[in-house]
This record gives sequence, structure tokens and C-alpha cells, in this order.
Amino acid sequence: MSAKIHVYAIIALVALGLLVLFSASSSSSSNGSNSSSSNHKLGSGGRIIYDPDAPTYALPAQALVSSSIPFSNHSTDLPFQSYLQQTLNFAHFKDLFDNINATVGTLQSRGEAHITVVTPTEFDRVLKPAGVTIGEIEAIAMQGDIQKARLAPVCLGRFAGELPNPVNDADAGRFLLYSLVVADIYNDLANIRREVFKLYRSKGGQGVLFQPEGFWPHVTIGFDRRDLFIEDGLYKGSNYCYAPIRVTR
Repeated sequence: MSAKIHVYAIIALVALGLLVLFSASSSSSSNGSNSSSSNHKLGSGGRIIYDPDAPTYALPAQALVSSSIPFSNHSTDLPFQSYLQQTLNFAHFKDLFDNINATVGTLQSRGEAHITVVTPTEFDRVLKPAGVTIGEIEAIAMQGDIQKARLAPVCLGRFAGELPNPVNDADAGRFLLYSLVVADIYNDLANIRREVFKLYRSKGGQGVLFQPEGFWPHVTIGFDRRDLFIEDGLYKGSNYCYAPIRVTR
């Protein structure tokens, strides 16, 4: 009888252990599923804070498709004029600009559209002094099929206010700027920046001076005085969002 009780006790303990293991596994799976869902929502705007009075703006689905557009070279000996960009077709952004300007009336447009992947400041102040040439950067971009980079719209960003630290009198006062914030959904552009970083480090560059992930892809749509940059104190990620974007076919 004692032996039987002992066997039953062992069976009960094993069953209890299996139950605990199953519960932990289910909980882990459930938490993983929720995390994935949360990340997906974050990526698609689940946590984006829009202006409560902002309208929804339309953007053609083909606006961020640039595989048929030739690569644009931006290499020059002039200071702060060399950079790397993914070139887009401005015609797909013209209606967005017009719809915004219909309510503003003071916006200027460059008449072209692009996403800056390596900025003039990054090149002139960090990469070039280490011996990296714009030709080497462009070779990396071509190897990475920069014009085929896969993008998705996140929102319309807006800055309407004064710069936090104007460096001169010309930058005093109010600015107005609109940009399309985009997601580098498969890290195509980020991977190009990582390859540039590897080249930079191979030439003895200080890693702390160039952050390949320090990248907020966007398309400048219009501005009233001039475009504004991270050097002006603006970060153009989802924090920049003002209005939702609806993709149209």
C-alpha cells in the first residue's frame, strides 16, 4: 500500500510539473504574441499622437516607389553640398503639397522629392575628414540598390514655431515646415548607412562620431522660410507627426 501511494505521489508531481511547464509556455507565447502585435501597432501608427484638429491627407501608393527612377549624384567640392539621397518622383507629392498649401498659402516647394540617407553635415564633418569619399558612399548605395529601398508612409509631420536655439537673428521668429515621415520597413537604407559606417571605421574613423541608426527618413514637402534639420533641433521621426496619411491607389 505504501509503495502504491509512493507511485501515485510521483505521478501527481510529474503531472503538476507538466501543468506548470505548459502554463509557462502558454504565457510566454501569449506575451510574445502581444508584444508582436504591440510592435506592429507602433510601426503602423498605434502610438502616434496626431493634432486633434488635423485632417487626413492622401498620398498615392506609388509615391514611395523609386525603382524606375535614376540615381541622382550629389558630389561637389563646395562645402556642405555633398550627400547621399534616394530620389523620388515629385509629381506624386504635388497634390499633397497643394492640399496643405491651400490652407496655409505661404509654403515653398523645391519642386523635387528625395530622402537624404547621408547628410551634408555627416559627410563634411565626419566621413570626409576620415578619408571617406562621396564616390565610395555612392558605390555602397548602388550595391545596396538604394533606388529599390522599400518604404512606407508613417504620417505628415509639421513644425510650427520658433527654433529652440537660433544661432543668429535670421533664425529668430516663427517657422513652418511640413514633411512626410516614412518608415524604412526592411532597413534597406539603414543597411546602406551601416556599410558606410564599416568603411568609415576601416579608415580609422571614431565610431562615436557617426551613428548609422541615427536616421529619421522623411520627404520635405514644403516650408515657409527654409528647410530645418537636426542641427536646428528638429527630430523627424514619429514624434514629428501632425496628421494621418491615407494611401490611395
